[in-house]
Amino acid sequence: MSGLEQLYAKIGEVGNSLLSFFRILLLSKKITPFSQSIEDKELVVLGNGPSLRRLLSDRSSFLDGKDLMMVNFSATTEDFCKFRPKFYLLMDPDFFKIDTIRQRLFVSMVDKTEWEMHLFVPVSARKHAEWQEMVSRSPYIRIHWFNATPVEGSVGFSHFCFKRQLGMPRPRNVLVACLMVALHLPYDTIYLAGADHSWMKEIWVDENNVVNEDRAHFYDKGGTQRVVSSHKLHELLHSMAIAFRSYHEVEAYSRKIRKRIVNITPGSFIDAFTKISIE
Repeated sequence: MSGLEQLYAKIGEVGNSLLSFFRILLLSKKITPFSQSIEDKELVVLGNGPSLRRLLSDRSSFLDGKDLMMVNFSATTEDFCKFRPKFYLLMDPDFFKIDTIRQRLFVSMVDKTEWEMHLFVPVSARKHAEWQEMVSRSPYIRIHWFNATPVEGSVGFSHFCFKRQLGMPRPRNVLVACLMVALHLPYDTIYLAGADHSWMKEIWVDENNVVNEDRAHFYDKGGTQRVVSSHKLHELLHSMAIAFRSYHEVEAYSRKIRKRIVNITPGSFIDAFTKISIE
């Protein structure tokens, strides 16, 4: 990199740090850190990818003795009651503001949860009272807040903000938020499962230049769902690039605080974390 390119990069870094600072002032709130003591265990974050089905069906012994974190619509599945996650995380605003989605998710979650479970949601969800009233009916679910504010800029500034839970690497995917929340829980090793992220194999453009996506989740009973994307191809690829970059920022922070993230997802496209096979 030439001296001029280095200067431009430095200016961009300072600019991003300043922008993130103002984002934090506007969007982030003071939160109470998770303080419950936990035995010397490991945590497994369970994503939505189709590969998770094999883990839950054929390799579930790996989960024995470990605490679990589930996401999104996992509470609507039979696996939810079977594996009884200690943690659950939601990030998409639609879960809190769209009534049909609220009914589908939270009614199932409240009805099924018969163990202590910690539900992590972004502070922006505080303004939606309906879902909170639904969750309050359960004596088992504890709500915890996190700041999903995107933080970019210099490494020193970013890590300062991450440590104080003021924000996180741009959370393009719910698993970015899961891992950042998990890094502030009392676990030294965090396993990542169901994180296929093989999106590049699942998008295509038809003869009318319309971008299509073949989406698959471990809980889809009808198989892969074909969706017409609302984005242009370059927009979709840019969004994916942000997600993959965020994982590298998560990994750098995990090393900084001396914690370990291990990706056990077979065929995962995420290239940031150590991979191991449990086959």
